[in-house]
Amino acid sequence: MSNLTFFKLDDLGEARDGEPLSGRLIDGNPRFKTWDIETSPDGRVSAGVWEASPGAYRSIKGNTWEFCSILSGVSELTEDGKPTVRLQAGDTFVMKPGFEGTWRVIETTRKLWVTQD
Repeated sequence: MSNLTFFKLDDLGEARDGEPLSGRLIDGNPRFKTWDIETSPDGRVSAGVWEASPGAYRSIKGNTWEFCSILSGVSELTEDGKPTVRLQAGDTFVMKPGFEGTWRVIETTRKLWVTQD
């Protein structure tokens, strides 16, 4: 077994379908597709690809760290009480534990993610 995991973006397989959690929808009808690529044996670290269609919802990280790299699309991320940040292909960032704000998908957005709980 290798200690390397590659993201085969042209062959992700079947996605899990999703939507904003109950009470978090702000606008529109955003739908999510998630491809789980890797999870640590203890389940605390995971990585994958996520895609969302246009709409807006509350993003609440709780105790989770999330590294994100935008592959395509356009979104806006607004941390509560902070200015809005426009996200597009090539943007890379970390949402730290305690992050709360609004994720607004302008054009269907796809990102790589790695989380640690």
